Amino acid sequence: MKLANFGSNKGIFLGAALSVLVISPFVVFGGSKVIHVDSKASGMEDGSRSHPYDTITEALKHAKDGDEVEVRKGTYKENITLPKEVWLYGAGGDRDDIVIEAKRDEEPTVEMKHGSKLSDVTVRGGRHGVRILEDSKAHLYDVRITRSNRDGIHIDSASVSKKKRVLIDKVEVEKNDRAGIYSEKRSLVIINSDIHDNDGDGIDLALGTHAWFEKNTFNDNRGSGAKLVLDEASIWSKNNQFRRNSREGIEVSSFGGQGTIEFKRAKLVDNGRYGVARLGKTVKGMGMFGNLSFGIGINGSLIEKNTLGNVSPVISVK
Repeated sequence: MKLANFGSNKGIFLGAALSVLVISPFVVFGGSKVIHVDSKASGMEDGSRSHPYDTITEALKHAKDGDEVEVRKGTYKENITLPKEVWLYGAGGDRDDIVIEAKRDEEPTVEMKHGSKLSDVTVRGGRHGVRILEDSKAHLYDVRITRSNRDGIHIDSASVSKKKRVLIDKVEVEKNDRAGIYSEKRSLVIINSDIHDNDGDGIDLALGTHAWFEKNTFNDNRGSGAKLVLDEASIWSKNNQFRRNSREGIEVSSFGGQGTIEFKRAKLVDNGRYGVARLGKTVKGMGMFGNLSFGIGINGSLIEKNTLGNVSPVISVK
């Protein structure tokens, strides 16, 4: 297979990933207000440390751009929407201690508006665990998302500009009824995350997505580890695992448009069908897989022990 040149797009995504790795997860600027939440609070409530609100919903009513919402240990049965530029995080840094559980299962448990951040919590249930709204930049760090009725993380469309990029770092997405992560066309960085045991695909990305993946596992999903579209894609990755998925390790479709997908040092092992399945959705798409590559030499990928074979022939699917 052809080894593609990383070029400028790779540099953009690698730089973004490294910046997340080497600095604090979130940059906090002076002047922001911290609003406190404690499910056991009683008496007067004003959001101060001494008199916290007893629900996240009430705290968010008082949050404005740049504010932080610190949530203490407990289970909060609510559906919430994070306002623009608000950071919600669990106190103490243990995400298992703070659970946001959907009160209304027909709605997302957490919705995120532009510039919002979520960290150090568990999100459980809902139509989707987390929904990132259209044209919204967002950042998730050290979050567990589990048992939603559809996608664990559902990402609405935006431009592929880094100004609208979604960063997912140290996130566990597991046991959701559809995909672990589903994204419409936009820019993504996903690192240090574990997407496993979902009833659909581990990750499902729409046509035209730009993404950087590094040090993630996409294992034991009932669909494929990753479902990707080659057309208009700019997807670069390093050191990811795709193991024991019921279908393919990675499924790549082409409708006939140009795009580039490269996986360096990937491990695609013990999947139920192919390690890599190549699907031509049109006559032209059958011949467009030259820019799908898996590294060479020390950057080569390990593709072995997959039930139907390691890399499929190009399969016509119309």
